[in-house]
Amino acid sequence: MVNLLIALMVLTIVILIHEFGHFIVCKLSGVLVEEFAIGFGPKIFSIKGKETEYSVRAFLIGGYVKPLGEDQEVDHPRALGKAKIHKRILMVLMGPLMNFVLAIVIMMGIGYFVGFGTNTIGRVEPTMPAYHAGIKPGDKIVELDGNRVFVWDQVSFYLAVHNMLYKDKPLEIKILRDGQEYKFYVTPRYDPNTKSRRIGISPKISQKNFFDSLYYSIFATYAEIKETIYGVILILSGKVSGSEVMGPVGIVKTIGQAANAGFKQDFISGLLNILWLMQLISVNLGVINLIPFPALDGSRLVFYLYEAVAGKPFNKEKEALIHTIGFVLLLLLLVIVTFNDIKNIIMSGR
Repeated sequence: MVNLLIALMVLTIVILIHEFGHFIVCKLSGVLVEEFAIGFGPKIFSIKGKETEYSVRAFLIGGYVKPLGEDQEVDHPRALGKAKIHKRILMVLMGPLMNFVLAIVIMMGIGYFVGFGTNTIGRVEPTMPAYHAGIKPGDKIVELDGNRVFVWDQVSFYLAVHNMLYKDKPLEIKILRDGQEYKFYVTPRYDPNTKSRRIGISPKISQKNFFDSLYYSIFATYAEIKETIYGVILILSGKVSGSEVMGPVGIVKTIGQAANAGFKQDFISGLLNILWLMQLISVNLGVINLIPFPALDGSRLVFYLYEAVAGKPFNKEKEALIHTIGFVLLLLLLVIVTFNDIKNIIMSGR
């Protein structure tokens, strides 16, 4: 029960921040918001404000802000269609952007109080590939396979991408040492202890520096955005099985496991695990919502961009139908991934 409450709290905060992004731009643009909802399905409870109904619904996977005239033509001075197109585009974008801001704030806090891995190498393991290649502690990694890196999260991401795509091919590492740049070619080696391919380096840790933590949080969030996009591409291309997609039950289970693992050490460790997962879920929600699939923010963005280019709005009735079909498909996907979550839990319990 405690795990469920923690998971619901995490999901509610992430969704609330997302919807608040849409909501605040609507309010600032003078658009009348009929409802601000967390979740979908039957109402659990609601409060009627001066002009907006605030509700919590049964299924806390998503939420919505309902501006007046969103899916139909309404002759009202504060209807959504009356707002200038650039303001409507900002309304759509602000939800995902707020998710990224939340992730940056969380990562900045973790980076400041706990520390974060810089792109400067703190240790090189003897006998490992990086050691044999001539890489030394104090070297600063500036590029991996031609990709610029600024924090250790990016180093980890590009190492994972290299291991997935190129396996036994050498990894190109550009190093800054004593003001000079050097290139090294290192082939990752399988480590049976970690069950992964490694080159044997670890980062220098930095903490208790506000500006360094801000710098870290921005680039770490950027790395996670790229990682999420890359993951979506792999799933759509069939290189990663769709069965690995996690649904609501899997998310609850994962948050619960992370919290338990941390709390077994101490309260701070448990809290850090929860916050780390919260920012990860927030980044994923922001990226997924920008996909141009009907009913997601990305599809509404496409319709607004069409209006901006064509000089006239897309047919409202057709747009509403497209979003309805997309919503039904998303619900079907939700059922499938939930079934898959339950199956995985049962299989892992055997």
